[in-house]
Amino acid sequence: MTDEAKFNRFSIALKDFEKAKAFLAEAKNQQYGGLIHEALVFSAIICYFRPFTHNEKDPNSAAAPKLELSDFAPLSPDELCIHEICKELRNKALAHAEIKHHPTRLDRETGLISSAIFSLVGRAPDLEGLSELICKFIKQCHNKRADYVHAVRAP
Repeated sequence: MTDEAKFNRFSIALKDFEKAKAFLAEAKNQQYGGLIHEALVFSAIICYFRPFTHNEKDPNSAAAPKLELSDFAPLSPDELCIHEICKELRNKALAHAEIKHHPTRLDRETGLISSAIFSLVGRAPDLEGLSELICKFIKQCHNKRADYVHAVRAP
């Protein structure tokens, strides 16, 4: 059963999912691997995964701190794979910069510094699959919110 704090988090998540969907739709109109395409996919992944990250520091917040996958219908193996790729990218390469994804080294003998620029080219999840997963979550957010509204307005 959804409580008010979870209802509020579903409402916030719905906006994130809708924005992620819009970013992916626009990415289709851009050259793959180009700066605009990469920026749109980057933004889509950040917005897609934000509902699953801890968002509230105030324990008395009117919104639940985050959503869990268990708040939604079970994912297929392919959907779970897409979700996990987004999680890895968001947490280790996009919102943060772990050296695994942003390698750098110093050649002490020559003094040469080498660094690789992180790119989503070849690393992004199946974007069509991500778009379909986002649509699934959007529908479920609408349903969870409607169920809550119905429950609190029922006599």
